[in-house]
Amino acid sequence: MLTPSSDSTEDFLEVYHLYDWDKFHLDLLRGNAGEGLSPQEERCLRAIALDLERQQIAEKLSIQSSTVRDYLRKPYELIKVLFDVEGRMTEKKARSLILSKYKQSKLNSSTFIQEFAFDHEVENGNLEGAISVNELVWSTLNEIQPFVDKFHELCEIEAYVEAFYVIFETDGYENSIYKFLSSYGYLNTIISVYEKLSETWNPRKSEKWEFLTMLACLGDACDRMGDHKKAIDYYLNCLNMAIEIDDVDNIGGSLVNLGLTYYWLRDYEEAIDCSRRGLEVAREIGNREFESHALNNLGLIYSDLKEYRLAIDYYHFSLEVTFNSDGFLDDGGSLINIGDAYRKLEQYEQALSYLQRGIETAHQNHHKQFEANGWFNLALALESLTQYSDALSAYEKAQALYQEMEMFDHLKNSEEAICSLREILDHDT
Repeated sequence: MLTPSSDSTEDFLEVYHLYDWDKFHLDLLRGNAGEGLSPQEERCLRAIALDLERQQIAEKLSIQSSTVRDYLRKPYELIKVLFDVEGRMTEKKARSLILSKYKQSKLNSSTFIQEFAFDHEVENGNLEGAISVNELVWSTLNEIQPFVDKFHELCEIEAYVEAFYVIFETDGYENSIYKFLSSYGYLNTIISVYEKLSETWNPRKSEKWEFLTMLACLGDACDRMGDHKKAIDYYLNCLNMAIEIDDVDNIGGSLVNLGLTYYWLRDYEEAIDCSRRGLEVAREIGNREFESHALNNLGLIYSDLKEYRLAIDYYHFSLEVTFNSDGFLDDGGSLINIGDAYRKLEQYEQALSYLQRGIETAHQNHHKQFEANGWFNLALALESLTQYSDALSAYEKAQALYQEMEMFDHLKNSEEAICSLREILDHDT
């Protein structure tokens, strides 16, 4: 094991518990002809791997934020070489790249479930000195109620654009009301506010972008709640309006969204057609987000068609596009999908690895639906391995999340799986 230099041993050593940091360090050295990092560069890179912000690092090391940026330049260039990626490197992207390859293994299912529960307590402030990750401004519906009230007041006076921006903040999207509602699974709230807009708002030409975005958000919420036919209506409306005003970005997005909805309806021919057309548009305009979603759609479709190896390839393509995006944010969905494909191939070691990584990533990014899907698929894998107690725990975690999000079809599936598994456990005892 490499021993950190004496000048850099005192800060951010938690990375040795989270990552195979020695292997990562060696790989960086190989990519730089054996030349290492300075103690301060090493410190700053460790802090980034622990998801600390530049200002936090600066305060800890008693330096300026701009100095932290300078110290990160060399490590970031080495990371780009190591992972063969281009474009601007960000803290979130760097951390996720390191996680993707050097995360300490948690293949033992009992250990993973116990440690996940422990980590969840840490994130919620139950232990001193904990490092939180990707915290959102909002945490409960009550906290955003004044904004919802403001939204309705603006609708009453027909100030529809202003009402839209109360919910959908473009400049601060990551901390917008819409982002909170979507990530935490409060889809009924999204539907209730945006349905009101769709029914009363007759947008002027200058307001078409906001109106199209609202339709796409409505379609997504309906799709995730299982109302796929209504989602298609919203997406087609969005597509037709985008074609009318030659909004190529929304044309691509609408096609990709339609591809996913047709997948849920098991109309694979339409799903493939829309996803591929959306993929083509996304690549033409350089929209990495839509490109990644289209590739993920194709992975889902081919997984359903039992072409699991092809599906895994598409999921990896999706991840690669996301990793190479300046606005990188991996919410865990592709990782979970890869894990589930390996489960269907009965390659359980790979399945557990990807599912666990996907659950952690989804949890860190507050994407409750992906996290719930990950727990459910992990439970299926554990049940196939006859690890029934661990499978039951995973099903119960999925059940709690689906209940919170009021996703009743998924909730029913979880409850049925739990009842069936309890019967097996009762019989065994």
